[in-house]
Amino acid sequence: MEIETYIKKGVINAFQLKQKIVDKNDFSSLEENVKVKNYILKRTSCFDKRLIDSLKLVNLDEDILNKKMNILSSSEKMKVILAIDLILNSSTLYIYRFDAYFMEKDLLFFKKLFKKLVNKYHKTIVFINCKPSFLLDFVDHYVIERNKNEFVEIEKPTFYEKKLENLIEIPKIVEFVNYINEDGKRINQYGDLKELLKAIFREV
Repeated sequence: MEIETYIKKGVINAFQLKQKIVDKNDFSSLEENVKVKNYILKRTSCFDKRLIDSLKLVNLDEDILNKKMNILSSSEKMKVILAIDLILNSSTLYIYRFDAYFMEKDLLFFKKLFKKLVNKYHKTIVFINCKPSFLLDFVDHYVIERNKNEFVEIEKPTFYEKKLENLIEIPKIVEFVNYINEDGKRINQYGDLKELLKAIFREV
């Protein structure tokens, strides 16, 4: 998604957002032959309970602090990035291609964490270039670039809106529900797979 999308929303200025996107997308800066502890200290100057709490929040054990950054997996590196964001305690988090680094079980864990950050700690989280299937049931605002100068904005997106069909990759659960309904059945527009399965056993 183009940087201008977020500038249009007044979220952040062009230079700042460009730098944040580059940082999130470029893991070369995470290939340093230094311990995780030193990597975090260099960026936060924090080595107290807040650091340990942030590691726990992103599901990392304290012993990762003694590992070298360049031997971590991509998912571990992304967790370290997120832990640093939490230590810095910014009101807005910018998260780039987050869903590309985790399995489904991990993504469910982080969805709960993100909801907690928004609801309990009043954070704003901007997801950039994440797949609709990841964002399906927990984003409040969606901005899609139709072309260079035109954007589609949707409040409380359901991803069942017809105008999205030619703009995004439709989540599989949405395709399936639409298919069932076209076959004459009436299934609600579910975003949660467990709830959909319950409805299928109940109604189909």
